[in-house]
Order: sequence, then C-alpha cells, then structure tokens
Amino acid sequence: MLRARRLASIVVVAALGLGGLAACRSEPSVAAYLGDRKVTDAQVTQIFDGAKSTATPAADPTAQPQPGATPVPSPAVSRQQVVDLEVSLDLGRQVAKDQGVQPVNAVTADQVATELGVPAESTYAKDYTEWVNLSQGIFAKISTSVGKATDDQLRGVYDALVKVKAIDAGFDLAQIKQAFGDGEFVAAAYQLTGMLEKAATASDTSVNPRYLPLSAPMVVSSQSGAVFYDLPYLEGGDTVNDRA
Repeated sequence: MLRARRLASIVVVAALGLGGLAACRSEPSVAAYLGDRKVTDAQVTQIFDGAKSTATPAADPTAQPQPGATPVPSPAVSRQQVVDLEVSLDLGRQVAKDQGVQPVNAVTADQVATELGVPAESTYAKDYTEWVNLSQGIFAKISTSVGKATDDQLRGVYDALVKVKAIDAGFDLAQIKQAFGDGEFVAAAYQLTGMLEKAATASDTSVNPRYLPLSAPMVVSSQSGAVFYDLPYLEGGDTVNDRA
C-alpha cells in the first residue's frame, strides 16, 4: 500500500471527462461511434482476445507447473477496458491534432505489455502505448497552464486508486493532499478533460449504453512501481456493462 507516501513521477494520467459523449445511436452490434467510424463488438472481442495472457496463475506461488499442462489464457483486461481505451485514444488523437502536438517516446510496447500483463504484439498493448505517448505530448503542451487541483478532483483520483487497492481507504482530505503532494498531475488530468469533452462533441462521438459508465485508462508511477487504474468519466445510469 502507498499509505501517505507521495505519488510521484507521473508516467501518464488522463482523466477524460467526456461529458459530450451520448448514446444517441443504438445499433446493438456497435460498441461506440467515433464520428463516422464505428467500433463494433466484433472488433472489441478481437482486441480483448488478443490481450489474453498465456500465463497460468497458480494459487500457491511456490507451486511448480505440471509437466504437459496446457497454459490457460488469463484476461488481463476486460471488454469494458478495451472500449475505454479505443474511445480515449481516438479523442486523444483529435486533441493532439488540434493542439499541434506530437507523441513523445515515453514508453515502448514491450514496456507497456510487461506492466499490463498482455502480449507485446497485441493491439491492446500497441494502442495503450500510443495512448501513453500521445498523452505525454499533450501534457507537455499544457504543463505551463496547469492550475491547482480542486478538492473534488483530488478525491476523485484518490477513490480510483482505492478501488485498485493502490492506496489505503479511509483517508481524509488532509491525508489525500499529503499523499498527492502538490497534486499537479490531478489538475493536468482535469485540464485535459475539458479538451476531450470538446473533441467528443465536435466529432459526434457516442457510446453503446452497455459500455457506460466509461472510464479513462490511467497509470501513475509510485514508489512501488506503476499503478494502473480506471477513472470513471461518463455515467450511464443503471445500465449493465462488462466492467469487473
């Protein structure tokens, strides 16, 4: 657990507040409409299947693999996270184009795949790598205009980290501020939020209710290593979705 230690050395954090997204189109076989392009359920399944690891988790960490045992694919990500990534990446590309931003070479697909536990050749690993490098380019562009994170923003990121057990539950606001230091990475995330909202509205992006609420794929470096988590940004009422 991180307890009250500072979260530092941000790899990428993007709280994608895509309030402009709406489920205004409703073909059952379509997961998301990205302007005039569709992400179908079949494509989601293909990316999801490709992200499955061939490692066989053992209940006993000291247990040895049995001779002749067939590795059982273990999903490192969910179908929901595939949709989260594909929508986020598409909008991120639009923002980068509008801002004249070029991706940086912050991470490689091999590095991302190792951290996520997915095959390096998978579409998920490649798209996640593009997302990290694109986001880093955007953050570099807006770094001089980042303000101070609000209390609600600090609490939102804290709650997302608690969900993945990356930080202890039960912190009050003072403890959250101590853990996050100056909170600059939170403020930057929410600045990007507004940019992506505009991109979503401009491109007429919409998401199938099955994949609501939608979350932003995020990763932050801590003293314990990379921490991956999902930050919800678009609510969908009482819809059923694939989020674990």
